[in-house]
Amino acid sequence: MKLIVGLGNPGPEYYLTRHNSGFTVIESIGTASGVHFSTKRDLFCELARAQLAGRDVLLVKPTTFMNLSGRAVGAILRWYKISSKDLLIVHDDVSLPLGRIRFQAGGGAGGQHGVESIIECLGGARDFDRLKFGCGPDPGGSVRADYVLSRYPLAQQDLLNKSLALASEAVIFWVRHGVADAMNKYNGIRLDLPPESQDQADTFPESSGV
Repeated sequence: MKLIVGLGNPGPEYYLTRHNSGFTVIESIGTASGVHFSTKRDLFCELARAQLAGRDVLLVKPTTFMNLSGRAVGAILRWYKISSKDLLIVHDDVSLPLGRIRFQAGGGAGGQHGVESIIECLGGARDFDRLKFGCGPDPGGSVRADYVLSRYPLAQQDLLNKSLALASEAVIFWVRHGVADAMNKYNGIRLDLPPESQDQADTFPESSGV
C-alpha cells in the first residue's frame, strides 16, 4: 500500500491558498477517483482509500497545522504498517513557479516546516519521496509569508488547473513507476512557458525547496 499525503493548514481561511497546494492536489486526485474523505481523529487526518494504477493507496490531509504534519504521518504509517519508502509527501514550493512540479527522492526538508515535522516524527528518517508543487515566483523578504497564504488570482486559474492536472497525473505515475522514473518524466516540464520553449526547461536550475 502507498501513502500519499498532501500538506496544508486546516480551516476555511486557508482553503485554496498557495500554501495549501498539497491539500488541493490530494483533493483533485480524490475527486477524480470518486472517493470521499473521512475524518480519523485518532490519526489526526482526513483519509480516503483509493485505487491508483491498480494499487491500494491512502490519500491523506492532516488536520493539524502544517508544522505538526508529522503527527499524522507517523500515526498512519504505524497503524497501517506502511514503510516510509512507500510514502509520498505533496507540498507547495514558492521557489518553483506555478506551472512546475518537482519530485525529490529523500533528502532534507529545505526549510519546509511540514517536512521538518515529518522527519522529526519518523525519528530522523528521510527516505520518503516528495512532490513539490510550484506556487511562485517567490517575492522574497517580508512579503513571502503573506504571499504563500494568499489565493491564486483569477488570471492564473487556467495555469493552476493545468498544473493540478499535471500533478495528479504525476502522482499516479509515481505509484506505478517509482520516483526515479517520475523525476525523469516530470521535473523538466514547464507549463508556464510556451510549447516552443519546453526544450529549454532543463537549463533552469533546480529548486532546493523552501
